[in-house]
Amino acid sequence: MVNDTIPQVDVEIPELSQVAFVVEDIDDGMDRFGSILGVGPWEVYRFEPPTLTDRTYRGESHEYSMVLALTQLGETMIELIEPLEGPSIYTAHLEDHGEGLHHVACFAFDDPHAVVEEFEDAGLPVIQSGNYGGTEFWYFDTADELNGAIFETAANVDAMPGPDRTYPE
Repeated sequence: MVNDTIPQVDVEIPELSQVAFVVEDIDDGMDRFGSILGVGPWEVYRFEPPTLTDRTYRGESHEYSMVLALTQLGETMIELIEPLEGPSIYTAHLEDHGEGLHHVACFAFDDPHAVVEEFEDAGLPVIQSGNYGGTEFWYFDTADELNGAIFETAANVDAMPGPDRTYPE
């Protein structure tokens, strides 16, 4: 039985590539996740100009930046995000909910641009996007339908520039 009030997206998700959390402080977050879950080492990236371009927030061109840390837990990437400047979906999450689960992502689509179109056609618009050194990313307005979680996809993930640092160093 299909619930007519839930948007129907005609996309098959091949894997859950990433689980992401918003944190107040990236170093503290890496310490906590490392100590409790035993994950690490972390690769740390600063998503800011000039490498971060084509930024949008809530449908309009917008300036924001963040620092993020990535590590693997089995086949799934764990991401921690600390917002730096400008309003974003990360600052909104911290204001509304505090630290915690922010989004899940799949980076294994053959045609991520078609996925963007499918989500938007289903009434789940892009709420934030950007381009980091050739890697395009899109977040969709799925929080109401997915119990607070946003869905993300990206194109050209393998083209993403290397990390600014690793942790522990």
